[in-house]
Amino acid sequence: MSTEPLGAGTLRETPAPDLAAGAVLKPVSGWFMVVYTLTNFGLSLTILMPTLFTLAYKVQLVDAASKESSLGLVVGIGALVQMLVGPVIGVLSDRTRLPWGRRRPYLVAGIGILAAGALIIGNSSSIGVVLLGWIVSGIGVACASTAVTPVLAERVPESQRGKLGGLAGVASQLAGVAASLVGSLLLGQPVLLFLLPVLVLAATAALFLVTVPDHPAPASTAPASVFGFFADLAFNPLKHKDFSLVLVGKFLFQLGIGFFSTYQLYFLLDRLKLTPEEAGQNLALLGGVGVLLAVASAVFSGLVSDRLRRRKPFIYAAAGSMMTALLITAFATSVAHYAVGVTLLVIGSGMFGAVDLALVSDVMPERETQAGKYMSIYYNLAGGPPGAIAPIVAPVLLATGGGGNYTMLFISGAVLVSGVAITAHRIRAVR
Repeated sequence: MSTEPLGAGTLRETPAPDLAAGAVLKPVSGWFMVVYTLTNFGLSLTILMPTLFTLAYKVQLVDAASKESSLGLVVGIGALVQMLVGPVIGVLSDRTRLPWGRRRPYLVAGIGILAAGALIIGNSSSIGVVLLGWIVSGIGVACASTAVTPVLAERVPESQRGKLGGLAGVASQLAGVAASLVGSLLLGQPVLLFLLPVLVLAATAALFLVTVPDHPAPASTAPASVFGFFADLAFNPLKHKDFSLVLVGKFLFQLGIGFFSTYQLYFLLDRLKLTPEEAGQNLALLGGVGVLLAVASAVFSGLVSDRLRRRKPFIYAAAGSMMTALLITAFATSVAHYAVGVTLLVIGSGMFGAVDLALVSDVMPERETQAGKYMSIYYNLAGGPPGAIAPIVAPVLLATGGGGNYTMLFISGAVLVSGVAITAHRIRAVR
């Protein structure tokens, strides 16, 4: 039996055997980690560039008078569609028996669908067309994510999951900075504004396709049927309590942070009175400074949590950092105050992203055969509803006290992220 780390050596594929329950996973190579990180950067950029900057900017151009409610409509419906579609695609991927593998086809299809969505939004002149493009893009993200997100549970041993989770967190933080900076430089090119992240993902995915092993679903996998398919979408939250608690924590995190990330551009425009160009440049500048700390936070948390075999203390610290950040931002009246809040927020988010990804891989049920399903549930059922709920609730919170009440919005976010520590405390299988 070869002891060579997974992903080492040449980029040619070696056919992988079916993953058996309880099989010992080989350590992954340094090249594998590089490719995994780059692909997560590309995938994160396709998600973050629209959500942090370009989608809000496009909505403002199309419907300036009702930008808050229109943005909420687009983001909310898009999140709802992705929440419903994501687990379906995850189950389909788990059952796919194509010779090329059960993950790769969805990555290629996802990139094509994302490109179509980007072209629709970039050429749109009404909120209805923007919404259509965002729905198409959401389906593309769900397909691409189905190929990338199960890797940690399927291919990486527990002793390296914190490290890989940290690198994924670093990639996400860097993508957030790049999203604002690149977005502010491409305001005059509406199609490229939305298409560029897809092109970046396509470039990184090319490495992923030839580096990360894949194989068809095991021959023992039951053939797809209508009743069996819908049964596969369900899981028993009482039987898998720890996994359910991770989902609740992810939900609270996404909802609390969603209040901030969805409306931060309008916060800079309305309260701090910046122009769109100034807002984009400040987001990139502040993100660039903060990302250094975020990278250190994510890598440190992932490595140390692996070494100590403990996840919870880092979740507690992340929740405290994010709660403090949102409270500071709630009362910010200058870019300097906002900068302090953003810095603490990215530190906490980096720490949470690294350790929570390792945590969900640690407590995942049926990891060997249904990782696609459970990672889709993690990302879409825990992360999707907050994306639909935040745009509905946020305008109501903003409207209190005469409108533009970002203080109320961000305090509410702080309360929600504090709940992450509570759910982590109740998990029993992981320290």
